[in-house]
Amino acid sequence: MIYICADDYGLCDISSMHIQQCIDEGALNKVSVFPNFEKVDLHKLLNNKNIRISLHLNLVEGKCMADADEINLIADKNGNLKHTFGGLLKLNLFHGKKFEEQIYKEIKAQVLFWKNILPQDIPFCIDSHQHTHMIPAVFKALLRVLKDETINLEYMRVPDEPLLPYIKNPSLYFTYSGINIIKQWLLKILWLFNKRQAKRYKIPTAYFFGILFSGQMDEKRVSKILPEYIKMAERCGKDIEVLFHPGFLNKNEIDLKNKNIVFHKFYLSENRKTEFDSVMKILERSVL
Repeated sequence: MIYICADDYGLCDISSMHIQQCIDEGALNKVSVFPNFEKVDLHKLLNNKNIRISLHLNLVEGKCMADADEINLIADKNGNLKHTFGGLLKLNLFHGKKFEEQIYKEIKAQVLFWKNILPQDIPFCIDSHQHTHMIPAVFKALLRVLKDETINLEYMRVPDEPLLPYIKNPSLYFTYSGINIIKQWLLKILWLFNKRQAKRYKIPTAYFFGILFSGQMDEKRVSKILPEYIKMAERCGKDIEVLFHPGFLNKNEIDLKNKNIVFHKFYLSENRKTEFDSVMKILERSVL
């Protein structure tokens, strides 16, 4: 199975509307939903029985869902989450146990919120904003929450991109973003710390595509890389998850102030419209 996924559903009405448009056209079959921005309404998503819905665990922006006084390492007194991926990674290195206990409380609050609004017959899937669950203390805390709350996990995203599909496409070598190369390798290294635990808990995963070309998932790149993923997945009997960010915004459409939004440029990037168009073209070419 190939899951074409849109992240960041629930950031705001306009962003979610564009993602919903992709869903309505049949261009997506997986959506990852923020728990802590707009009021979450799953009715539209649940109307489409072909959509896999995932909790988009958010530890880097917006409001915390645990008691802010109990997680002062990661949230300020007003309840605003206050660290990016890099900040959380530093806390992992220098405040290990205390950080893990506080992040456990926030993850638990978000997981229980999701469990309470998700119909019992809908599979429980999880990933995270900025892939923060790959930070070892966060990953450990997440597994603890899933075990303590007896969550029957259907799927967890592991953003460890296999290299072979990229090696086989030398025409794309000079189109890679430097920052995305760093992200890809950092996530691969962090996964080495988490892999043993994931195997012990038998975490269900899939091949993942969407880091190296994050923000650049246009039709040309996807059409060259995805067939290599398909060959690999068929040999190994695994699913594939392809990540897009099609919830584009225009600067004059939305005011992101007062929501503790850290990644303004990311949400307002023109590349999001490119990824929206790419998702629709994949549908037209019937890659799925």
